[in-house]
Amino acid sequence: MSKRRLDRRKFIQAAAGLAAGPSVLAAVGPAGAARSSRMEVPGKLPKNIIFMVSDGMSMGVLTLAEPLSQIVRGRGTHWHALLQRRDAAHGWFDMASLNSLVTDSAAASSSWGSGSRVFNAAINVLPDGTKLTPICTLARKAGRRTGLVTTATVTHATPAGFAASVPKRDDEDGIAVQYLDAVDVILGGGSKFFMADKRPDKRDLFGDFKKAGYATLQTRDELLKTDAAATARMIGLFSSSHIPYTVDRDNKPETAAAVPTLAEMAKAALDSLSTGDKGFLLQIEGARIDHAAHGNDAAGALFDQIAFDDAIGVALEFAAKHPDTLIVITSDHGNSNPGLNGMGDEYARSNECFEKVAGIKASFAEIETRLRAAAKGTAPLDGPAAAAVIKEATGIEVESAEAEAIAQAASGNAPPVLNKQLGKLTGIMGQVFANHIGIGWTGNTHTADYTTLTALGPGQELFEGLHLNTDAFHAMCALMGIEHENPSMKPEEARKAAYVPPRVSPVHWA
Repeated sequence: MSKRRLDRRKFIQAAAGLAAGPSVLAAVGPAGAARSSRMEVPGKLPKNIIFMVSDGMSMGVLTLAEPLSQIVRGRGTHWHALLQRRDAAHGWFDMASLNSLVTDSAAASSSWGSGSRVFNAAINVLPDGTKLTPICTLARKAGRRTGLVTTATVTHATPAGFAASVPKRDDEDGIAVQYLDAVDVILGGGSKFFMADKRPDKRDLFGDFKKAGYATLQTRDELLKTDAAATARMIGLFSSSHIPYTVDRDNKPETAAAVPTLAEMAKAALDSLSTGDKGFLLQIEGARIDHAAHGNDAAGALFDQIAFDDAIGVALEFAAKHPDTLIVITSDHGNSNPGLNGMGDEYARSNECFEKVAGIKASFAEIETRLRAAAKGTAPLDGPAAAAVIKEATGIEVESAEAEAIAQAASGNAPPVLNKQLGKLTGIMGQVFANHIGIGWTGNTHTADYTTLTALGPGQELFEGLHLNTDAFHAMCALMGIEHENPSMKPEEARKAAYVPPRVSPVHWA
């Protein structure tokens, strides 16, 4: 096979100087001396790139989604099957940000979207205020169509990292404006950032998209009835905020009827984008795995991981019909590192405990709402009432002491714990549930683990092995025939920058 060689100066800069944190961390990631100064680009390039992100997916989530899928669906997961294929590329990303070994989603997606590491909470903006050009902008200039599909608000950190540049990730109103005429297909949640009566500036941004020729969708029925293949541009916003957790959606018929699945959104996006002559770049994000992990919610995370896997199935089906498609599947960071602990003598009850996850019918967020509703008047919630709520939602009978601990936490008086991250209601619930389903947590925040990486299709060789997160941008640009290098900063330069890094509400650290 013929090869083309592309200068990799940007790769050397990333390896040599963009590692996270203080100077002692400057060697984080593969050593520059061990990396080639030039990149082998395959002779056959992809027309289409599908970049799939299971947000906040620790390895334990991927591990446990496989047996849960076998239990609830009678079949395994697509990602598990891909990991066994020798014709696919397998590797990892080192996802450290410019100022921390532990990244947030904003810095993580920005590294993929611009080829430069930035501070946590920034979207494609360096610490000195320099704005970086995101990859969707570059792809559009090269004649390719672009799309963002997510179960979060479409303006959340991960989709924004491919298509926006703002100092603060929580400026979702500002991010929404940047998508107009910049992204062809936008599907997910977050209608409040586009509606005149919800936006601080009272701008009818949803109407502006319609005037610009976008099909505007707000229900699952509208999405399914739309001839996506005949719709060049569309924006579908199916929730005011994030799309509901899969475990809640699937157990509420009215919600399931109104809100599409990630797989349904992915299919519509692919049908629309594939009509372009020069191909497309599409990011698909399963966002709520991360949100559930923040809340120590095993069922929430695992059922959303299975929903993400359904979207992988849609991508694989598309690639089978369009072999000029590259699929990249990964995560932006771990979160709270859930894992199935050995249960019972000689761990003999581990399977039995894990199987209880299949019977859970509500997320922790939904259970928390029910617990607060169960409190009578101003009286604090008591143990028996909490136990009844838990039993109805999960089928699990908690012990009286466990129920009392949950009741106290729901009333704002969580019992003391030595791991302070687990000292709120969801942390208490996670610890209690661990006694019954076997899944424990290390905390409620992101982790520094390498993230799993799988690629299939033309150009997959560039994703084999251990990579810096910034390598993804340079690889995708090379595969799309784009020559662009964004400015970057070394950690010591960033620390000296006069620009003050943005601060965000803890709810946005996802």
